[in-house]
Amino acid sequence: MNEHTVAVERSGPNDEVQTLRWNLESATGAGPGLGAPGDIRDQIRSSEALPPLPEITRRLLELRADPDANALMLAEAVALDPMLSAQLLRWANSPYYAPRSPVNTVRDAIVRALGFNLSFSLALGLAALSPLKTPNTGALGRDRIWRHGMQCTTLMQALAREQPAELRPASGQIELAGVTQNIGYLLLGHLLPEHFQLLARFIQSNPGLALPTIERFAIGVEHTQLGGWLFEAWEMPEALQTVQRHHHNPAYRGEHESLVLLACLADQLLETRGDGLGARPSEPETQPELLARLGLGAHACEHALSALANCEEEATKTD
Repeated sequence: MNEHTVAVERSGPNDEVQTLRWNLESATGAGPGLGAPGDIRDQIRSSEALPPLPEITRRLLELRADPDANALMLAEAVALDPMLSAQLLRWANSPYYAPRSPVNTVRDAIVRALGFNLSFSLALGLAALSPLKTPNTGALGRDRIWRHGMQCTTLMQALAREQPAELRPASGQIELAGVTQNIGYLLLGHLLPEHFQLLARFIQSNPGLALPTIERFAIGVEHTQLGGWLFEAWEMPEALQTVQRHHHNPAYRGEHESLVLLACLADQLLETRGDGLGARPSEPETQPELLARLGLGAHACEHALSALANCEEEATKTD
């Protein structure tokens, strides 16, 4: 076995390895110094460039731990960041939340449209993404990652509404987990932009392969590990760390299981719909078991996809 196949930790079908090897030269295009896939774990873990937890994120986490926190306190914290304020107002006025009249202040966005838990989760998610300097466009650009995260959030919300109450994740966790689940890609772009571009080219050049296979081959680590390391370093809530590490693992069992499996199922649905970050659905045969473990009926996926389509249609009308 040559060096081009060692990085694939989970063997899988041989034709996957052959496809990667065959497309290696056209996919890299990055010069002789970056041609061969490599393991970047040590570079990530030892990097002094790992961004610190943003101050606004720290402030929001402190607020979350305050039992006396209220909408006014959250509005005051969000108002310190113009980008967060603008995005929260945009969400509050979107068709999905259907305000009876336009929302013009952050406080009204929290009180009238979004509610405290949802507002907090969305603000914290956006704040966590903000310090990572990654290209806005491209297959793994910030815009694509953000759109995918919002789509996953909508699907997870719709699926959770059909769950039995005892299986439903705590209010606010879904939105934050959905928006931030792919932060590992943004960390890669922030710390190692050449490897980030290399991975993006591999994904585009190998459309028949699942993302974890491409990632292990191209850079020796999956985005789930990168996101998990970052959230561990930032001491983010354990539930979010778990989603980072396992949202592509339909076999996961343990604490925060329902939240992880909702993220996994939503991601699969987007891939099947053609909106995934990769071109091939990962393990779609696991959907029946995911539905059963989440306490969902046979038509839950159809209902969730319809909810997403309706939301996107309404958003298009108002653009």
